[in-house]
Amino acid sequence: MEFSLTNAIIDGFKAGFIGLKDIALIVMPLMVVIELAKDSGVLRHVTDRLQSLAALLQISKESLLPLVVGLVIGLSYGSGVIINAAREGYLSKKDRYVVAVFLSLCHSVFEDTLLLVALGASLPWLLGSRVLLGIIAAALVTRFFPQQSLERKSQPAELG
Repeated sequence: MEFSLTNAIIDGFKAGFIGLKDIALIVMPLMVVIELAKDSGVLRHVTDRLQSLAALLQISKESLLPLVVGLVIGLSYGSGVIINAAREGYLSKKDRYVVAVFLSLCHSVFEDTLLLVALGASLPWLLGSRVLLGIIAAALVTRFFPQQSLERKSQPAELG
């Protein structure tokens, strides 16, 4: 079999469209579910239950949705929700930064944790250490970073 640039480009486009379709099949229903949860009050109930986590991490109540999505589903989809909330103007720079730091250490807790437990890791140690490290890192960020640089609100269309 010989290499053909045309075949490589066509194969690349096919793979790209398949990947885009797979992402759309996950992200679009997720966004619909989030909007339904907002409209039905379920989201308010969930975020009210997690208010102590928001207080511990020193983040706003609005940042709990991206945090929960990132914890449950993972960084890719959690970051999409963070970007969407930031564009809508719901998250301060501090909220975005703290949530990103927390999720960098503690994301996709069900999927990743269950995969590693299947390989022989201890569930309580693995889950506990990830959550604890995420909380410690987020607390350090809120404590040691200059408050002026973290608390400035950005313009709704800006992500900076």
